Amino acid sequence: MKNQNSMRKRFASLFLILAVTVTMCLGMPGISFAGDQLNPVDMKIIVDAKDPVTVKAYNASYTYNTYVSMRDMAKALSGTAKGFAMTFDEESETMVIETGEVYTPVGGENEPGDGQVGNVSFQMAKMTIDGKSVKYYGYKAGTDNDFYIKIVDFSLALDIDADYSAKNTLKINTANGFVVDIDQLDQDGYFSFLHGTVLGNGDTGKILYSSKKDSKAAIASTTKLMTYLLVMEAIDAGKISMDDIVVLSKAVEEESYSEDYVIHMHEGQKATMTDLLEAMLVPSSNEAALALAEHVAGSEAAFVKMMNARAKKMGLTTAVFYNPHGLPNYTASAVTSKRQNSMSAMDLFTLASYVVKKYPKITDITSKKSIDLKSLDFQTSNTNPLLYNMEGVIGLKTGTTNRAGSCLVSAIPLKVGNKTQMIIAVELGAETSAERGEKSAVLLKYAQNYYASYNEAKAITVKASTSVKKGSVTVKWKTTGNADGYEVYRSLKKATGYGKKKTTTKTSYVNASVKKGQRYYYKVKAYKLVNGNKIYSSWSNVVTAVAK
Repeated sequence: MKNQNSMRKRFASLFLILAVTVTMCLGMPGISFAGDQLNPVDMKIIVDAKDPVTVKAYNASYTYNTYVSMRDMAKALSGTAKGFAMTFDEESETMVIETGEVYTPVGGENEPGDGQVGNVSFQMAKMTIDGKSVKYYGYKAGTDNDFYIKIVDFSLALDIDADYSAKNTLKINTANGFVVDIDQLDQDGYFSFLHGTVLGNGDTGKILYSSKKDSKAAIASTTKLMTYLLVMEAIDAGKISMDDIVVLSKAVEEESYSEDYVIHMHEGQKATMTDLLEAMLVPSSNEAALALAEHVAGSEAAFVKMMNARAKKMGLTTAVFYNPHGLPNYTASAVTSKRQNSMSAMDLFTLASYVVKKYPKITDITSKKSIDLKSLDFQTSNTNPLLYNMEGVIGLKTGTTNRAGSCLVSAIPLKVGNKTQMIIAVELGAETSAERGEKSAVLLKYAQNYYASYNEAKAITVKASTSVKKGSVTVKWKTTGNADGYEVYRSLKKATGYGKKKTTTKTSYVNASVKKGQRYYYKVKAYKLVNGNKIYSSWSNVVTAVAK
C-alpha cells in the first residue's frame, strides 16, 4: 500500500507539472507556431487620403514585422480600385480571393482587437487569387477563417502601393501598383544580411542590382544547375542518351535513406533519364543527382572532378564542388571537416545564365508545378513558391542547408524592347523559406518595374525643330509617351562631336551661347527615371540652324 501511495503521488506530481507547463504555454500571450512572439496591434489604414480605419494585425516579435488581417484589409479597400472579395470554401478549406469584386463582411472587420493572440497557427496559406493557387506564409486565424499576411506579401499579391506613414499607420494609394525602390531597400539593409544577391539580365549580362555579389558562400541544392549542365553536355557528346535506363547503385540507395532523402530508391532499381532529371530539379532529389552523376562519369568522385574542371573553364573562380547535389560533405578523418559546395552569387548568376541560354528546355522542367515520375513511383509538387505567386516565373532552383540558409535562383522572361530576355535573380542565405520567397519576389518585381519603364522610354519618339533670333537658337520638340525629362545635345558637325547642353523637363531650350554666322546641329533624347537611373529613348531627328 505504501508503494502504491508513493506511486500515486509521483504520478500526481508529474501530472501537475505537465498541466502547469501546458497552461503557461497556451496562456502566455504571443506564443505562435513560427517561433515568433505575436503582439496584437490595431493598425490605422489610410486609403486614398481618407479617414483612417482600423485593421487588426500582429507584430511578429518585432515592430514593423507586421502581418495584417486580410478580412479587415478587404473591407478597408472596399469600393476602391484595389477592392477584392474574400470567401472561404469549406469543402477545400481554401481562402478564395477575387480582385475587383465586392467584399461581403462576416462581422467584426475594422473593429479594434481584444489584445489577445487567440487561436492562430503559422502556415502556408491555402489560397487562390482569381482562380490561381498562391503560396504565402502567415498566421491562420481559426474561428473566422481569416489570414494574417505580411504587408509586403499583401502588396505583392494584389499589386498595391502601401507604406508606413507613422508607427502602426499604413498609407495606401489605390491609383498605383506596387513599386520597388531598390535604392531605399539597399540603404535599409534589406539584402545586406544575405550571403549574396544578384539580379540581372541573363541574355545581356547587365546587372540591375547586387549585394555582396563576389562573396563566396555555400550554395546547397542550387549546385544541381551544374549537375544538369554536365548531364546535358554528356548527352550532346554522345556519352549517354535521354533514352537510357539508369540502373541505380548501392550508393544511391544509401543516399535515399539518409535524413535528407526525397525519394526512397533501391539498388538495382531502373529509372528513366527524364524522371531522374525532373526528380533532381523539381523536388530537389539528392539521390537523383547522385544517380545522374554516376551514370555520366562512372562514380561520384569522377563527376565532381568534371564539375570543378567545368567551373574553371567557365571562369567561375569562386566555385568549389564536393558532390553533385549540395549536401554537406565530411572528410575521412577523426577530426572531420564539414565541407559544402560554394561559389559567389555572381558566379552562380553566370552559371544560371549560361545553362538557360544553352539549354532553354531546362525551364520546361523547372516551370512544372507538379510531376508524376512513373519509373520512381513518385508524385510531388515544385518547391519554388514564385511559380505560384508571380506570373511568368519559370524556375529555376531552390536550395537549403543549415550553413547555406535558404537559397533560390529564379528566372522570368521579360519583354525588353522588341525582344524577350531572361532575367535571373540569385539569393543566397535567407533565414527561412518564407524570407527567401519574399526577397526573390521583390527582386523580380523590381526587374518588372525597371523593364516596364525601359520599354516606355524606348517607345518615346522625339521630333525636334529650330528657330533663330538674334543672339540665340531655340530648339523645340514634340514627343509621344510620358517622359520624366529631356537632354539636349549640340555639335558643329552633323554626325559627330555632340556635347550635352541642357537637361530639362520642358519641351524647349534656348541656346544663347552662339556665334553669329556659325551653323549648329542639335538632337534631343527623352528619359524615364527608375530609382534615380535614367533610361533613354532613341535620339530625335538632327536639326540645324545658323546663328544670327
